[in-house]
Amino acid sequence: MNTYRFLAVCLVCTACSSEELPFENEGNPLLAESKQLNCTNQRYEHTIDSLWDKVSTRLDQVLPDTMPPGRRENMIKIRNASLLKQFKIFYTTLDTLSLNLITRSGTIDSLIALQLMELKVQRETLEKRVLGFLIKVEKQSPKAATRWNKKFLEAADEACQ
Repeated sequence: MNTYRFLAVCLVCTACSSEELPFENEGNPLLAESKQLNCTNQRYEHTIDSLWDKVSTRLDQVLPDTMPPGRRENMIKIRNASLLKQFKIFYTTLDTLSLNLITRSGTIDSLIALQLMELKVQRETLEKRVLGFLIKVEKQSPKAATRWNKKFLEAADEACQ
């Protein structure tokens, strides 16, 4: 590539990002916070799923095969300790280990639900700040606002490690 083409490419790239530069000091921390809250939410959801997957696996192992198939399948799919305990079979056939697993999972699920509620408040607060930021950017540079909006949307869909 000759020198002139290289310079032209550099100028085009710089022009695209130069519109966003004035907003990076405010936008990047919002973007980082958005990613962090998204990942925290994903971790909570994964923890809840893992808990109830263990309960389902255990119930599949210990529930008698003589149960009506629909009822057995429904019990295995339930992801709520209070609902599970309403089945009379708990008091007659389930072992202590299974009962304790259900009780513990229900307790942890409830605690995580409280954390998710707090996280929801944090995310709503952040969304208001992001909206204010995007409105401010839009007034100065509609193209930059579009790019920042895209960054925030991508961050919301980004997979976490």
